[in-house]
Amino acid sequence: MTNKSKSYVNLLLVVVFWGLTFPMQKDILHGLSPVFYNFLRFSIAVLLLLPLRRRLGLTFSRRSLGRGLLLGLFLSGGYVFQTWGLVFTSASKSAFITSLYVGIVAILSPLIERRIPNRSQIAALGISLVGLYFLTTPEGGFNIGDLLTTLCSVSFALHVVFITHFTRGSDINDMELLLPQFIVVIVVNLALTPFVEGRLFVTPQIIGVAAFTAVFATIFAVVIQLKYQKFLGSLGASLIYVGEPAFALLFAMIILAELPSRIEILGLSLMTLGMIFGGTISLITNGRDVKS
Repeated sequence: MTNKSKSYVNLLLVVVFWGLTFPMQKDILHGLSPVFYNFLRFSIAVLLLLPLRRRLGLTFSRRSLGRGLLLGLFLSGGYVFQTWGLVFTSASKSAFITSLYVGIVAILSPLIERRIPNRSQIAALGISLVGLYFLTTPEGGFNIGDLLTTLCSVSFALHVVFITHFTRGSDINDMELLLPQFIVVIVVNLALTPFVEGRLFVTPQIIGVAAFTAVFATIFAVVIQLKYQKFLGSLGASLIYVGEPAFALLFAMIILAELPSRIEILGLSLMTLGMIFGGTISLITNGRDVKS
């Protein structure tokens, strides 16, 4: 199996786990501080990684530490805004708004490479934003949860783009970027705990969800991104990430019995169309982003 084939399979599995986390986390955030939950989730991830530090090559250098800290800031923004927003919006809507980062990646990726986004990329992002309008306005308007989740999508887009930027052709071990990211997320969420509404408590269900997401949606996901995303590039990987909200919607319907309205389905469809169109056009016009 080629590196590209392995990348597709592993990143698709990551997307399935990410989709599952939305309804799982929504189900336990009743009264719980979202940033305290993030603190628990990433603390568990770090505790599980520490015994494997030498085997996985989780060492530090000055260069990898700086890159890891920057990635950690983007990752922190993504999870803070996503989990906080999930308190106020539905799991399926949260997933689709989060996935707006796919369209943002199509704009940011050429900018990072000092190339101006073309009209098709801008149009694709516009389609996604129209879809976002239909998704968030039918019932109760664009609420605070939707706004926070939109900010989350920007943070995740920056994370995706800079992962490719830092790992492709890099002279450092990709795994060196893992622990610094997680430690930054722990520190940021702990620092925000006094300022974000919610109680600090734990139950067996909360620990179970935090442990599941720590292993499969955190450690496994970021390791796979660091190891395989460089073979597809930011844009190629983002086309796979389009599947995240679809899995989230499926799992939300099964676990939480969430059913989108007709106009919300229109919004979901437009967002997906915009993301796929933008990613495909970007992949065609910026073929150099994909590493063979």
